[in-house]
Amino acid sequence: MDYWTREASRWLQDALDDFSVAKILLESGHCSSSCFHSQQAAEKAVKASLYQNRVEARGHSILELLENLERTTSSKFEHLREDARLLDKHYAPPRYPNLHPSVSLPAHELYSKEDAERCIKSAEKIVNSTKKLLEN
Repeated sequence: MDYWTREASRWLQDALDDFSVAKILLESGHCSSSCFHSQQAAEKAVKASLYQNRVEARGHSILELLENLERTTSSKFEHLREDARLLDKHYAPPRYPNLHPSVSLPAHELYSKEDAERCIKSAEKIVNSTKKLLEN
């Protein structure tokens, strides 16, 4: 197995693990952490696709990673753009209370079950789409 295939496999495995963790966190009421792990699952899945295409994956913006993947492949990901935009908002704010200006609550109190469910659905779409790319 060459470097690129090995890296794609590693990133996809971690993406699937993060997706599983996001669902467990939602079930246990940890909504902000669920949102973050949904973001991580989607980010890592797109990075897996980039590695499969021999592109070194950098950055945390899923939208930018998808744009890079579009440039690299003949695939279009317009149907995933809104999901990427949603998830990009959950990279840092769920983890740091000071990223919510003028709010005195801890970051985890700002997230609802509905937020986590939306993030999981978006992550699922992105993970499934990139898995299909990897299978081809």
